[in-house]
Amino acid sequence: MGMAASQARLLTLTSRLHDIEYKAQNIMNQKIALATQKDGAYQDYCDALEATKIQVNFYDGASTKYVDANFSTLCTYNENRISQYTLTDSKTGKIIVDEETAEMYEGYGNDKYCFAYAMLGMDGNFCWDTDKDGQEVGIGTSQCSESGNLYMTECEELVFNKHQDDNELTAAYEDLENAEDSADKKEALDAFRELLYDNYASEIYDYMKYNKQDDMDKVIENNELDYDTTWDEVKNEFNYYLNLWEQINDAGGCQVIDAQYESGDEGNEWFNKMVEAGRILISVYNTSKKEWEDTSVATSTNENNLQETDDETDLKKAEAEYEYELDKINAKDTQFDQELSTLETERSALNTEIDSIKQVRDDNVERTFGIFS
Repeated sequence: MGMAASQARLLTLTSRLHDIEYKAQNIMNQKIALATQKDGAYQDYCDALEATKIQVNFYDGASTKYVDANFSTLCTYNENRISQYTLTDSKTGKIIVDEETAEMYEGYGNDKYCFAYAMLGMDGNFCWDTDKDGQEVGIGTSQCSESGNLYMTECEELVFNKHQDDNELTAAYEDLENAEDSADKKEALDAFRELLYDNYASEIYDYMKYNKQDDMDKVIENNELDYDTTWDEVKNEFNYYLNLWEQINDAGGCQVIDAQYESGDEGNEWFNKMVEAGRILISVYNTSKKEWEDTSVATSTNENNLQETDDETDLKKAEAEYEYELDKINAKDTQFDQELSTLETERSALNTEIDSIKQVRDDNVERTFGIFS
């Protein structure tokens, strides 16, 4: 019975020893996984150290300041932003705009001046309430009638009629009347209207805002103004929309940005990722050449008022996350070390007891079977 009991105890202790070694191996595997997790957290932190963001320059009249670039800060009208920009979807070639701009372009995109007035919120003034010579008049879209005599909107015609003594303007109008085919007529029309707006935009704007009436003095006297802004107050914004129209028109149209990516943190992240991936292209309006030019932050000499800088916000966030993850990993690692230490203590005790039992067993065998030797 003594030998059988010793052998049974030996088998039990050996089984327990194997179980301890299995647990210790599992813990070691988990420690290796923790090391991999620690390397991953460190790599994320290194990526954050290298992360950059695009910023755009603003001037408030006293000083310049760069702010994080997103669709809102880059592509909506702001009198303090130094340059005008558009974003192009590299896959479709269309200009990325917000929903309101897309609606106005769809409704009035066949004429850039109508589009600009609409973007100012004056689309309600496009159809005048009064009739002239029995015919309804409105700003509408400038086009040639069947007789070939209608080249202007009503407001433009009122102003042109006041300036028949402007030789340059009347010469441009004569070029328009003498144009023979539709292509020449369109080119002459664009030149005439551009000259008209260059010299008399404020007067055209006055007719637009004075409650759609010919008699501005009567409107002023009766206090029937639809808008109380002056041309000087809106001309920069008006010209901004003219430039935008030209870019959209040349691109063959526009597409609407998802509203959640227009501004804020999501907007900043979307913009930087899309630029980095080459999904959107940035264009800037050259005011001296009066044309749009492709640009990028990587090749910027700061003439486009864009810059790429370290993303301090993400860096601080990454630092906090790295320290948090590191604390968790270290705490888990310490727990594993303690468990390994406990298992090692138990393993040593088991080995000692196993050695003792083996010795007792061997002694019993020697005593029991020695008499037969």
